[in-house]
Amino acid sequence: MTGYVPFNERRHRAHVKLLEAVGRDQRVLDAGCSSGYLAEPLSQRGNTIVGIELDAEAAREAERWCERVLVGDIETMELPLEPASFDVVLCGDIIEHLRDPTRVLARLRPFLRPGGRLVVSTPNIANWAMRLSLLAGRWRYTDRGFLDRTHVHLFTRQTLVEGVEAAGYRVERVDFTVPVPGDSDALDAAGLALGRLRPTLFAYQWVLLAQTAS
Repeated sequence: MTGYVPFNERRHRAHVKLLEAVGRDQRVLDAGCSSGYLAEPLSQRGNTIVGIELDAEAAREAERWCERVLVGDIETMELPLEPASFDVVLCGDIIEHLRDPTRVLARLRPFLRPGGRLVVSTPNIANWAMRLSLLAGRWRYTDRGFLDRTHVHLFTRQTLVEGVEAAGYRVERVDFTVPVPGDSDALDAAGLALGRLRPTLFAYQWVLLAQTAS
């Protein structure tokens, strides 16, 4: 099992924003649950989690905090889940790895109860650093970051909203992160303040909250 990051407790970073969007005492479908780095703090908040994970070794780790973990490719596997049985579908940093993310989001929608929520995080490919790289003629895939070699789809704010809406959801809010190097909440807060001047340029990650469309 390689390539998995630990939970980041910084309050202005994406992991904490995802937890806040999910809330407490919910039944959560964690799509792409990895080794359970989000499932663990979610369970500590009284949530019940069912995970879906491609990597069998990571899935075994996640089972410590999940009611069950389904192992397989979320785009093609059978999903033996009851309709309208979840309060939240959580897609933390998974849709950029999918061949057809809109289809997958639409596939997960029937498992949400009426009024249920979709919570998504994904990188902002229109971030200033990527724009500068393109101006300089650079587009190099790496082990991590925007151009992670496993990324298949890349999103701007607009294309993320369009994809979620096409999957049958109504977007309620699009939050974002502007992480600053180091472990300072104060610096991250300053980064967010700058980001609010032009989120589409400064956002590092989008954190989107949507509901099932009526």
